[in-house]
Amino acid sequence: MAGLKENVTMKTIAEEAGVTLTTVSRILSNKGGKYADKTKKKIFAIADRLKYRPNALVLGMQTGETGTAGVMIPASDFFYSQIISGIHEVFLNNKTIMLLSWNYAILKKEDELLERRIIHQLVDRRVDGIILRPSCEEFERSYFEEIWERNIPLILVDREMAKISTDFAGTDDEAGGKAAAEYLISLGHRNMLFVGAGNSVSTSRHRETGFRKVLSESPNACCKSISTDQKNAKESLLNFFKQQTSRPTAVFCYNDPVAEWVVSSVEETGLSIPGDISIIGFGNDSSGNCNIPLTTFDQHPQKIGAIAAQMYLDRVNGTAVGGIRRELVAPDLVTRASARPLNKPA
Repeated sequence: MAGLKENVTMKTIAEEAGVTLTTVSRILSNKGGKYADKTKKKIFAIADRLKYRPNALVLGMQTGETGTAGVMIPASDFFYSQIISGIHEVFLNNKTIMLLSWNYAILKKEDELLERRIIHQLVDRRVDGIILRPSCEEFERSYFEEIWERNIPLILVDREMAKISTDFAGTDDEAGGKAAAEYLISLGHRNMLFVGAGNSVSTSRHRETGFRKVLSESPNACCKSISTDQKNAKESLLNFFKQQTSRPTAVFCYNDPVAEWVVSSVEETGLSIPGDISIIGFGNDSSGNCNIPLTTFDQHPQKIGAIAAQMYLDRVNGTAVGGIRRELVAPDLVTRASARPLNKPA
């Protein structure tokens, strides 16, 4: 079987059809309204037979757009892999392809330099825009200098930046915190504990804000908190569970991995879930290894990804309306076995 003819260009098609290069270019780019249908059919037939594909690099130089998006989101995490899936679906239907790269977390200065290098590489490859899940929320504007100076659209997902305002797609975390509190109160719980990640993580901060807001308006309800990044966090958590008179009867965790950690800590003290303590997570991470089906929140990550991708396309295509956009997806409570009414018989 003969292979495809190499280097098939619009010039090749023009020579075989006996027309000008301009004629072929306009017809193949759907701008050939003034040409006869017979000519159009002839051009498309030759292009199809020769398996012609446009040269994206050449088109990029001609139009200033490459049809390539830089996407910096960690793909190994279930939640983020679903966001990437949502982005991919929208891009697939809009002739956009992504360059996917990421840095897992900012742990030391070398990691920050690595992430900056990734941004530079995306810019060097002339991406039309960037979708980013920031690994740190405290970056200065200068961190994104390569993006801002070139007027490259930047869309953030999941976590917002404290010092930068730009388009954002994520979860309505405060609404999720409120829903968690309302559900636990409906089950009769009043003495509660929030386990988060500290004020440096906006998702945790917003979920705790919503949670505490509802509890502050509920008679006899109270809430203590522990941050997973505080010193001796595990020891503090165990001390809460060992208390006889003021032990929390329900725990709201800012994500599912933290909830799994809390579950193991409860079991370590000899208490039962949900007999002694009810637990709610956040994220609906089906890849987890929790010993009990976890009541949690579905954040609809594919929808978040699709929204971010559409924001990107609107910016790149110049169709965005208004100023900076911030779209939040309401999470849905998924009730399972880890939470139950207070004092309900086993």
